[in-house]
Amino acid sequence: MNKPWIKNPSQVLPQLMVAVWATWGYFSMGTVRGWSSPGIPSLNRTLDFEMSSSDFQWISSFPMLGAMLGSLFINKPMQYYGRKNALIGHYLIFIGGFLITGFTYFGKHKSMLYVGRFLMGFAAGCTTPAAQIYVSECASPRIRGRMGSLTASSLALGVWLTYIIGSFVDWHVLSWILGCLPILFMGGSFLLPESPVWLISKGRHQEAQRSLQVLRGKGTNIEAEIERIKEHQERVAIKSGQDDTVMQQFRDVLTSGPVVKPLAISLSIMLFQQTTGINAIVFYTVSIFQTAGSSMDGTYATIIVGAVQLIFTVASGFLVDRCGRRMLYIVSAITTSIPLMAMGTFFYFQHQWGDQEATDYFGWLPLVSLMVFFITYSGGISNVPFIIMGEMFPLRYRSLLGGISSSFHLFCTFVVVRFFPDMLREMGKDGTFYFFAGCTLLSAIFVYFLLPETKGKTLEEMEQLFSSNNLSESRKRINCLDDVIVMEISLNGTVVLLGRSETDDCDTDELQLSVNKL
Repeated sequence: MNKPWIKNPSQVLPQLMVAVWATWGYFSMGTVRGWSSPGIPSLNRTLDFEMSSSDFQWISSFPMLGAMLGSLFINKPMQYYGRKNALIGHYLIFIGGFLITGFTYFGKHKSMLYVGRFLMGFAAGCTTPAAQIYVSECASPRIRGRMGSLTASSLALGVWLTYIIGSFVDWHVLSWILGCLPILFMGGSFLLPESPVWLISKGRHQEAQRSLQVLRGKGTNIEAEIERIKEHQERVAIKSGQDDTVMQQFRDVLTSGPVVKPLAISLSIMLFQQTTGINAIVFYTVSIFQTAGSSMDGTYATIIVGAVQLIFTVASGFLVDRCGRRMLYIVSAITTSIPLMAMGTFFYFQHQWGDQEATDYFGWLPLVSLMVFFITYSGGISNVPFIIMGEMFPLRYRSLLGGISSSFHLFCTFVVVRFFPDMLREMGKDGTFYFFAGCTLLSAIFVYFLLPETKGKTLEEMEQLFSSNNLSESRKRINCLDDVIVMEISLNGTVVLLGRSETDDCDTDELQLSVNKL
């Protein structure tokens, strides 16, 4: 029986408010990514200092280099100063980056643009692991997917708002406006509770209990959850022993199965997300419409596309804990490949027939294809990679692996954005979009065979899953358990408490369920 996710508002609303405010960093990341689409054409129109065509490409992609370093840098502040303080501090870097970029209008030297854009990216890199891990550790398992999906919604909102503001103001004014918003976000972050998981890891048990009580609501009994977190922390401490140096953690990343497995899956999905071409399309949306010769003004088409992305990213958040991460991603990937192939087909006809004839017959296709692309992409590919990043990593390595995964994601973003113009030139516009479509289909196959379902699992259960020697068998066993529980609830409309135990093979009928009516 499906129950509405807001059935217990006193328990859900505190988590929702915390998750919404914690993900404003992703909003600022969206403004960094969206800046290029209106900002670069505006800079080109009003340019009164020396800039080459190569400089424009680097200015678009340079934040990704900063982001790679930022996602690795934030590991230590998160570990030693806490998730909340790491979120607060990174807003200062956003503010500095946007203001320096804006003041290039007076400084009139491209080096200021490079510094400003680098700092923007550095702050964006800090956001990815800090916000996602914070939200995952604060949310209860039942709604963790929906809370985690808010990051993608905030990112889409930031991109869309940047498109709108950028259509009315020049690039330097856009930078100043966007630089003021993180001041508000930083002020509100002081009111957030610290992650109870992090507090317990530091031995601050009373603070952790107060923090968890705020997150779960005043009337909620949190003793069982606190004990579960403590027990897990004790197991982690015993297992890690005294040898918890940075070098030992890096050795475990390379050799330990429970660490390598989730990291490899996360890195692969981050790579596949970028080879959909999403950020190349976001960064160069206006240019794509101009290249396609679309009859609609590129700026307004960009705003429409951004609105579509935002709406469907928000909508997908309500599905991620109902449909599961795997199914949502697979359906999203298969359907996303269709508009990418349609864009490739349009550019193929444009190459064969010429610009004018292709536009006469199919001038509507670029806008429709990109709208469908953002609808299908937002349905799963946009948020699942970030959700599982906060869920799959073992607690002892969560900050480190979150930084590595985020850094790799941003490196892939940099490569795609930096070389997208070169791909168009060398592979052809049609070949480039066909390439993106093929990679997207390949990602669906990867997820089907290798990604375990994390829906409804506690972070501790996920860690036990990857500790198994056989990932596919563990995934089968846990999924089988879910199927039995769902079947039991469906056959009996009475609300029940389910106690569960399992053997290594759920096909042997040794799975035991104890059902107690309330």
